[in-house]
Amino acid sequence: MPYIRRVRVQSPGTRSEHITAVQYSATTTGALTVATTDAMVRAIDSGTTVYTSHDLTQAKALVIARNGMSGRRHLTTVANGRETDNLLQLPRF
Repeated sequence: MPYIRRVRVQSPGTRSEHITAVQYSATTTGALTVATTDAMVRAIDSGTTVYTSHDLTQAKALVIARNGMSGRRHLTTVANGRETDNLLQLPRF
C-alpha cells in the first residue's frame, strides 16, 4: 500500500487542491517515488488504498480523491475533517 510522505504545492499552498505532486513509498520508511497528483488520483479511483505517513510524528491518515471547487479531482484525507493537518503538514520537496 502506498504511503504519501512528502508533497509539492503551488502557491499559496493553503489547500489540498494546491498539491501538484507527491513522494510516496510502499512502506512507511521505504525508498521514495515521485508521482503527480493526477497519477495518484487515478490510482485511488482504480481501487488502490493510499495513506499519508509523517516521518517525524508517525501520524497516518487515509487519502481519498475528491472533486474540488474547480471540478478537478485532488487528494485529501478523511482522518478528522481538517484539511490542514494531514497532507499539508507533510514535508515539502
